[in-house]
Amino acid sequence: MAALDGLKVIDLTRYLSGPTLTMLLADLGADVIKVETLPTGDPARQSGPFHGDESVYYLASNRNKRSFAVDLRQAEGRDLLLGLIDDADVFVQNFRPGTAEQMGLGAEVLRARNPRLIYVNISGFGTKPPGDALPGFDQTAQAMSGLMSVTGTQETGPLRVGIAISDSATGVFAAVGVLAALHERDRTGSGSVVESSLMESTLTLMSYQAQKYLSLGIIPGRDGNDHPIMFPQGTFKTRDASVTLASGNEKMWRRLCTVLNLDGLAEDTRFADNAGRMANRVELRRLIEDALATRGAEEWIPLINDAGIPCGRVLDLEQALNHPITAALGMVQTVEHPELGTMKVLGQAVKVQGSEDGWLRRPAPMLGEHTVEIAGELGVPTSEITRLIEAGIITGPVHVHPDPDRASNGGL
Repeated sequence: MAALDGLKVIDLTRYLSGPTLTMLLADLGADVIKVETLPTGDPARQSGPFHGDESVYYLASNRNKRSFAVDLRQAEGRDLLLGLIDDADVFVQNFRPGTAEQMGLGAEVLRARNPRLIYVNISGFGTKPPGDALPGFDQTAQAMSGLMSVTGTQETGPLRVGIAISDSATGVFAAVGVLAALHERDRTGSGSVVESSLMESTLTLMSYQAQKYLSLGIIPGRDGNDHPIMFPQGTFKTRDASVTLASGNEKMWRRLCTVLNLDGLAEDTRFADNAGRMANRVELRRLIEDALATRGAEEWIPLINDAGIPCGRVLDLEQALNHPITAALGMVQTVEHPELGTMKVLGQAVKVQGSEDGWLRRPAPMLGEHTVEIAGELGVPTSEITRLIEAGIITGPVHVHPDPDRASNGGL
């Protein structure tokens, strides 16, 4: 039995932050019903590039869910959603603050119907002024949290991280909040409201960079691939490729000098401590890379690792996803898609003992793929389901074909 088997989650989220949260719960065994508003469902379905006719953006964060497609503008559609919520454990939405309340789906309304419900608000900048007035997009959060200000070099200027890190981190932090609220409900018998935002999540990721400012008043700059507070730690060139080195303390620094045949540097007063190495890192980098230039990356990596200093090659995604470590961790899995056939997806980042087998139950669902099944579970008679479909209030599987004129680049 999976860890969250029996947990019912109603997922009214779109794009990436909310779907990441609900996918994590689904991976651990929760029954996640992805409620998609007709006619087109989750807008992420329209964001390219496309695998066949399916958005890879959508496929990446919606596995193990069931899709229930309904027109929430119609009273009968809203009533069906409320029927799903009445015995649910968790409800998640990431509309702009105030939208769910306007739809009659705010926390007070839903928790009055179901006091055990855990209600999750995900927003860009919180649900209070002034942040509640801002739309929540990943790159805006990266910019406003300071993350971009410490990413890149002085030459490049501020850079966004190469993935939607604010969205993804918010999904992870919100999942922690849901699990905490479930634990609290076990004690009290009552649900609660969980809130998370892209701004809070990204500020939390700023970690020691934020603390450096809070404690010392130092505004961090851009150090590229170098670690901002210790050296040598970063990316260095060997004879044929770049490797990362992480010399994190004085013992490791001395061992690095030994393995590179640079024992004299350990006694050099310029490099006697981390402060000196940071101050003189341009010269120290030159000396280290001169030593590394005598061998290739694959020769150096085992020698440096055996000395107790973390060292690895800088891989592209193809190399990373085909690496033996990736395979041993089970981080690439296959699943059968009704239209795409056998397809590869990422594995679980967290494995709970006893839940490792059979966790990948289904791929990201097609729009409305499970509507009829879920309506039946609500007790709606077959004849009524037929009428609702004919009236356009719900729909079965519908394929939304990509618009060839639409931009193929769907990052938020």
